[in-house]
Amino acid sequence: MDRLIFNTSMPRSGSEVIQVILHQNPRIYGSVTSPLLEYQFAARGNYELPEVKSQDPVLMQKAFISMCKGMAHSYYTEITTRPVIVDKNRGWMHYYEWVDQWNPNPKMICMVRDLRSIVASMEKAFRKNQHTPCGPDNPGTIQNMTVPARAHHWLTTQPIGLALQRTFDVFRRGVDKNMLFVKYEDLCMHPQQTMNRIYDYIGEPTFAHDFDNIRKQVLENDSYFGIYGKHTVAPKLQLIPFDFKEILGLDTCANLRANYTWYFDTFGY
Repeated sequence: MDRLIFNTSMPRSGSEVIQVILHQNPRIYGSVTSPLLEYQFAARGNYELPEVKSQDPVLMQKAFISMCKGMAHSYYTEITTRPVIVDKNRGWMHYYEWVDQWNPNPKMICMVRDLRSIVASMEKAFRKNQHTPCGPDNPGTIQNMTVPARAHHWLTTQPIGLALQRTFDVFRRGVDKNMLFVKYEDLCMHPQQTMNRIYDYIGEPTFAHDFDNIRKQVLENDSYFGIYGKHTVAPKLQLIPFDFKEILGLDTCANLRANYTWYFDTFGY
């Protein structure tokens, strides 16, 4: 591995399809949802152990940061020989400054999408799977029994609520200027132009992609992620119809715009 790039996108915003497209380039490995951050996060959880605190704190910090770097390199050495890795995990953006310590000036790509479409996508998954106890509705406690209630639930829990807070926070911390935000709608409508913009950001030569023959080569078992964590991709890149008004209703859409003005204004929706 020569370079490590981070995909830290919003849920339901094309984070998987951008990985599959990037993987068409023989220089780039586009990971599936990666545990690398979780491995490092688990190690960080032991930072307060007596075995750590009893030693020189400066030395321990240097050793820990070096371990994080080594962990990333060792992890991907066993996975691929491609020189450029794009590791996908929504949490990377929240830990930008930590990543910067072991991977200086990290390149982070964040796919975004109209928030109404993101919530509508969750609602559609809910409706398609009512034959399973998928939640978040609970008749026993009369929770999340309506479209507005389910929308509020998704906006205030994982994965959407957490991703929203993390995205808001990177702008408050000022690290957004080091990240590349890519609108899912732009990728679908102007695919090669959008990919060229990504290549310019990560410092790689442009590559002619085939957007009519998208095939997932790095596989994962979606059964572990539940109905709201599907990572399948369509064989052809095309914009999904804007049906959020029909799915969510005009009132819920209006509430979304009113309550998340910062998101709509920041990304131009």
